[in-house]
Amino acid sequence: MAPDKIIATVLLCIVAYVPAVVTDDANNNNNGKPFSKPNVIIFLSDDVGYADLSSFGHPTQEWGPVDDMALEGKRFTNFYSTSSLCSPSRASLLTGRLPQRMAIIGTRRVFSEYNREGLPRAEITIPEALKDEGYVTGMIGKWHLGTNARNHNDGEHLPYNHGFDYVGTNVPITNSGRCDEEEWHREKPDWKGCILYNNATIIEQPYSHYGLSETFRDDAVSFIRASQEPPPPHRKPFFLYFGLLQTHVDLYSSDEGFRGSSRRGRYGDNMNEMAWQVGAVLDEVKSLGLASNTISIFTSDNGPWLQLCNEGGDAGVLKGGKMQFWEGGIRVPTIFHWPGHIRPKTTSHELTSMMDIFPTLMNIVGGSVPDDRIIEGQDISSTLFNWLPEPQPEPGTLKHSEPRLLVFYCQDILFAVRYGSYKFHFHTQKAWTKEGHHAEPGRCGDGGYPFQTNVYCGACSFHPYHPPDCISDHDPPLMFNVDKDPNEAYPLNTTLPEHQAVLDAMMVKLDEFLDTMVIGPPLLDNRSEDVIPCCTPELWPECECNYSYKGPLPKPGNPNPSFKFEKIRTNDEFDLI
Repeated sequence: MAPDKIIATVLLCIVAYVPAVVTDDANNNNNGKPFSKPNVIIFLSDDVGYADLSSFGHPTQEWGPVDDMALEGKRFTNFYSTSSLCSPSRASLLTGRLPQRMAIIGTRRVFSEYNREGLPRAEITIPEALKDEGYVTGMIGKWHLGTNARNHNDGEHLPYNHGFDYVGTNVPITNSGRCDEEEWHREKPDWKGCILYNNATIIEQPYSHYGLSETFRDDAVSFIRASQEPPPPHRKPFFLYFGLLQTHVDLYSSDEGFRGSSRRGRYGDNMNEMAWQVGAVLDEVKSLGLASNTISIFTSDNGPWLQLCNEGGDAGVLKGGKMQFWEGGIRVPTIFHWPGHIRPKTTSHELTSMMDIFPTLMNIVGGSVPDDRIIEGQDISSTLFNWLPEPQPEPGTLKHSEPRLLVFYCQDILFAVRYGSYKFHFHTQKAWTKEGHHAEPGRCGDGGYPFQTNVYCGACSFHPYHPPDCISDHDPPLMFNVDKDPNEAYPLNTTLPEHQAVLDAMMVKLDEFLDTMVIGPPLLDNRSEDVIPCCTPELWPECECNYSYKGPLPKPGNPNPSFKFEKIRTNDEFDLI
């Protein structure tokens, strides 16, 4: 064969070897240049357990659009929330910081309708940072980071005061099955929970869960379409934060194709409807030709609500659930999806955290995280965009030179530490197991149907409503290898030299961390009935429906004509039309 034909054949073979979906942005360092600014969608689910998805191992949950994300993207099997409850973990995702650094702690552990405080305005959130990079930002669904409405800096902590240009229909505080219980409202006529906003206006109180999925979907699709209306070069990339709503106590699946759709029962119906919302949004992205320029992330704020028996989610092999710091309460199913950039059908076992989302996104868009505060999150771009197998370590050596340390607090009490492959518990809560409680009176009925919302051991310290054995203290801490023993069933003997060495190394890193930790007065304990938002004057004469914008005005010369900023109403509410 002639030399020129040999060279041509070799080049053809090399070209044929390169995966068809690789783009310039798929390289780890992209030749040292920042990635082009993709659209970003974060789907944050509520109380979805590690094993609730078919793609994460549930044997009877139907395959759905979230599982398609896993098939087309990368699953993370070692991904952690920072807390086992909603408000602290949501604050961490948006800021890349531990909730304790923001003093998001307190007796109730989550924000409620009577909290004066919320996510501190001094914190810099993902949407605020992305706006500096030219993004238009939107939020719908569950917020749960405060309101501070009515007579006290009205609406200071609603989402449009934290970097969101567009705020659609949203639930500002916790989501409760009581919202649909007429009997509850007859017995408690003064109860002002169950508040549904659109932007800063209460549109329903109490609201009904029925139909919310369609409303959230419609708001998300409208926001995405509006972001594409300005012609280039005025069109901006968009960021959408979608707080997917899970309902418990009763499961309010729509009659339109979801009720009775799952072999798993009512909880499975609810999972199918939640997944449908994800699919509807991603279908809109595809229809607009934006799929290859949109990175989507699915994760959960904490583990499943196990005290609801068979209707509260599943952590699979992991022990414990919501409110607890066993693996089932804080290890959550997570998927990153970006066609043409993240290799499909891949899985990462790297130790990662929801705090990593902020710095990772900022690296992708060419921005930077704040440098005037401690950010616990780490950039995991190399894990997302690594197409080739990593070099294998020498036998007996660690994969990385320094194992990662993740800390988990219950309020202001350090409960657990993850260090590389190991997990250490300084305190533990008595773990709820379905098989251990199904026969107890007042717990679970026929087939796992919950008689009531059972209270189980989710306390941070001794509490008179919990049994004396609810909390156990451990010195030295309990030690598990959670790579080998994810159920945390077999504690390691810390007197053995090999385990003692790991414990000692962890304590050195932990002491370094503790030297930087300052926890302020608990924001969640600053409460008053005077600040409860309400919009039913016939019941509560002091109510008002609209709340004021407290953030900065938009910069002059906004180039995006599809987003019009207007001051309206007598109380100077700030709307994005």
